[in-house]
Amino acid sequence: MEAALERGNIGSKLFKGSSEKELVTDLQRVLFELGFRRELKWDSYNADGDYGKATATAVASFARKNGIQTNGEKVDDALARIILQRHDFLPEMYVLWDISEGDLRTRKFISKGTRTSISAIQVLLNTLGYGQQLNFAKFGADGLYGSNTRKALVKYAADNGVISDGDWLSRPLIDIMLKDINVFYGNSWKDLAAQNLPGRGSPLILFEGSRFQGKPCRADIQFLPRLKQINKHAEAANVFIHVTSSFRTSTNVNGAIVPPATFSNHLAGHGIDMNVVYDDGKWANSSVLRKYPNVPGPVRQFLKAIIDDPDLRWGGLFNTKDPVHIDDHLNKDRDQWKKRYKAMQKAVQLGGN
Repeated sequence: MEAALERGNIGSKLFKGSSEKELVTDLQRVLFELGFRRELKWDSYNADGDYGKATATAVASFARKNGIQTNGEKVDDALARIILQRHDFLPEMYVLWDISEGDLRTRKFISKGTRTSISAIQVLLNTLGYGQQLNFAKFGADGLYGSNTRKALVKYAADNGVISDGDWLSRPLIDIMLKDINVFYGNSWKDLAAQNLPGRGSPLILFEGSRFQGKPCRADIQFLPRLKQINKHAEAANVFIHVTSSFRTSTNVNGAIVPPATFSNHLAGHGIDMNVVYDDGKWANSSVLRKYPNVPGPVRQFLKAIIDDPDLRWGGLFNTKDPVHIDDHLNKDRDQWKKRYKAMQKAVQLGGN
């Protein structure tokens, strides 16, 4: 869907009766992960690539929950963008679900949580309209608990009738967060939460390096040594890695794990997309990174370290430049890629290990 959306006019391909089976399958899988299992009649049809009545019902249900009126018989660019945005938020929402399911006596203070849990709260608050208090435009979801995060939480709690000092993670506060998450998703969005988080026997990890911030960095445990190397390079250059994407789920599951048409290292948990934050809050995004070596000094030092590291690749040197991407070139060995792809996708989609 992302590629089709980038090309524009996705509505010419995603509509009731469409012959674009692969794209429709992708839409169905995303809607399933967004919680619209019942509307899709998933237990009967799964992701079959047929944009029929059930898929239209699921599209309409998602749109209604997200403030858009449609009969669901077509997905235009604006709707596709929101569908993918909500899907992109799921890793953070899984983290908040996990907090809500746990014993809050052991998670008493937000400030003592992990960078991942703090960034998840920051993402949610920004989505709900508290970006100004967070100063989200400057700091993003940095996973650091400071005065801005406290200020946003105090206002959020007060707006919902809860007294809070911005740090105490009370049951009423986390319950309100889950209620607000439910507004955007279908009834079954939490069904896949547990297996999309690290667990016993699962190859999935959440990496929390000293220089990592942004989205939860989900990866294959076999990619862990490379993530540690990336973190060391960032420490040496005095920059932060703001993760925008890491492990991604695939849509190619219909009771079994089938390799997709493209061998993306993201699908095997062996790649990240990122921006580089330097000099106390300045951002180097794709438009800056693609100008290497004509980039700010700390950014140049970091990228040079990645380029010189024999175990890593920087996407800015790909034939089709992807300057926000770093991986370990797992897909040069297609057989090994397939093994890790199957292990990761089985864990998060089918609950296996």
